Amino acid sequence: MVFSVVDLSDPSDPQEIYFFEGPASIWREIKVWEDHAYITTEAQDGGLTIVDLSPLPQSTALSTTVYNDPGWNTSHALFIDENGRLYLFGSSEGNGGVIMYDLTQDPNVPVRVGEYDPIYVHDGYARGDTLYAGHIYNGYFSIVDVSDPSAPVLLGTQSTPSNFTHNVWLDDSGDHLYTTDERDNAYVGSYDISDPMDIQYLDKLQSDPGSNAIPHNTYWLPSHHVVQSYYTYGVTIYDVTRPDNMVEVGNYDTSPFTGGGFFGAWGVYPFFSSGRLIISDIEGGLFILDPAYVRACWLEGNITDSGSNAPVAQATVSLATTSAFDLTTFDGVYGTGWSTSGTYEVTVSAPGYYPQTVGGVVLVNGEVTLLDIALDPLPNYPVSGIVLELGTGTPVEGAVVLLKSAAYNFNTTTDVDGNFTFPTVYDGIYEVLAGKWGWHTACPLPITVDGAGSTGNTLEVEVGYADDFALDLGWQVSSTASRGAWERGAPRSTFLDNVPSNPGADVTDDCSDQAFVTGNGGGEAGTDDVDEGATLLTSPVFDATAMVDPHVRFKTWFFNDGGQGDPNDVMTISLSNGSDTVPIATFDDSSPMSLWRFNNIRFADHMVPSAAMRFMVRIADETPGHVLEGGLDVFGIYPESNTGIVTNNAAAGMHIWPNPATSQVTVSVAGGALLKVIDAVGREVGPALRMTGDQRTMDLDLPAGTYFIKATTKTGQILVERLVVVE
Repeated sequence: MVFSVVDLSDPSDPQEIYFFEGPASIWREIKVWEDHAYITTEAQDGGLTIVDLSPLPQSTALSTTVYNDPGWNTSHALFIDENGRLYLFGSSEGNGGVIMYDLTQDPNVPVRVGEYDPIYVHDGYARGDTLYAGHIYNGYFSIVDVSDPSAPVLLGTQSTPSNFTHNVWLDDSGDHLYTTDERDNAYVGSYDISDPMDIQYLDKLQSDPGSNAIPHNTYWLPSHHVVQSYYTYGVTIYDVTRPDNMVEVGNYDTSPFTGGGFFGAWGVYPFFSSGRLIISDIEGGLFILDPAYVRACWLEGNITDSGSNAPVAQATVSLATTSAFDLTTFDGVYGTGWSTSGTYEVTVSAPGYYPQTVGGVVLVNGEVTLLDIALDPLPNYPVSGIVLELGTGTPVEGAVVLLKSAAYNFNTTTDVDGNFTFPTVYDGIYEVLAGKWGWHTACPLPITVDGAGSTGNTLEVEVGYADDFALDLGWQVSSTASRGAWERGAPRSTFLDNVPSNPGADVTDDCSDQAFVTGNGGGEAGTDDVDEGATLLTSPVFDATAMVDPHVRFKTWFFNDGGQGDPNDVMTISLSNGSDTVPIATFDDSSPMSLWRFNNIRFADHMVPSAAMRFMVRIADETPGHVLEGGLDVFGIYPESNTGIVTNNAAAGMHIWPNPATSQVTVSVAGGALLKVIDAVGREVGPALRMTGDQRTMDLDLPAGTYFIKATTKTGQILVERLVVVE
């Protein structure tokens, strides 16, 4: 069903009086201008459906027109301003930006008057000569002068709290804008846009914190409230009388579902003169609500240091027995509130300070209660030490040093003598670790700070290029993807049909819980995977010329499934010697997925090592889209002389083919032999196989890399040949 008209004259018994069928699509958007409705769809060749509503309510014989522009055949959303200009968003034309039409000449025949197409626009709002556009995949909104629609001019941009800008809505003054980010645990944001070239972020608010509920659309009302459709949480009402301190004052849950996911309240319409709300719930259908719009009880103030009177940033101010809280800004200011008046306890906590609770705080609807609190600082002590090169005792200058506990993280770098100092550390149990590119990161050293400092700590780092990503050692990320770029962190699991898509942890045989993964937002499998482009991870430069037979070892994660059609995405590992770049391994849907996989690859099988080498991992989402994730951990460059392994040439009586091989290799030894596969450091990989004749085919379930086939003949002769396994 593409369009339905429902009679709400008896809100307790709504009646559908008209519908218009159209091509199948999981979403549509409807906007009405004067006596015509305009409907967009992403159904193939859906065009723009126009319905003449003028016969209502006397007649339901409504005429429909499907308008087709030769430049596009699908679109995501639309908006119509007060002057009859239609803005079409996310079409199949160009970058999917904005196409503008004039409806005033003939409402059934839109006239194209301009485009704004530098980047995809998901949804937007327009008033007068200005367009406000949400760029969902790029995480910001833009303000555009469209007084001349044939030549729009960008005025300003602003990122939104969760970097997934879904919709935007303007207040009546034109000075404040509100946005939603369509992600788990995302926020409604508010901004001062009175100067479009100097936009000021004011506040953010989420409903049901920690539940993963997703906000969808927000709309501003003259009562200075905004109303949101909030998927599994239903519908919410925020008081935005004070745009820098938004407070939730109402909600209604239309959905039996909870948590994340695209279920429940998809749309809300709050503009009836009756004040009623209608909600379109994906599973539950149409809901009609009669809301009460109440004023918030605001709580605002400053948090300072009791000794110095300096502002305390990042202090958490919580209102007991409610979900209301706020974090102080850099100048110690906070603002929160609640919907119900009463007497409350307020608790304040901040890193480095004793927490404090204040009772008897009275909140009143429509009033601001001011409460300033001074916090007493915790005692603190110095922690210091030195970073030395393992074996030589040489100080390592410029090493990154991290001191961390469950509550605190401190970072510094070593001086020219390898020394480091953290002057202000609070009581607790810590780990200190150090690393620098060109040395192996030292595994964490436990330190207890208990009423005194900790000095004389020594960390030794081994020479060599290795990285388990516990520290930021200078890897670079570039991306053309709309989301899912490489990022370093503790992996957050996602699942597609109960199969892990993003890993839930890094590898188990290193010294940290960090790895590089593509998109680490958690939630649904498709929420933060690689989309609509490629993302590239590049190592710092390393010198492999002094190594004996250098190999690169690393573990990879790859996942590619779901979406439309067969998965067609790839992750490619490459080496560059400063002038040439050569792929050394490729992962696709035929590769083992949903596991950390060891790889060991010999440089000489692909290129001559140089002093200006880099290691690169590129993963790309191709059309049509699928769920795509990648990971990298325990990277290292190692010299491998293969001591004790002597290869023989074909004249010695042993032949293997193909070489390089992928899934199978055939071995020929005159008279037969016992066959073993050995990795580059001499370990047997897989079971031994006995030949029954002069030839045998071996199945290879091995990561890409360099191996050896060892054949022991019936006479005791040992023959060895090198084998390269590729993806």
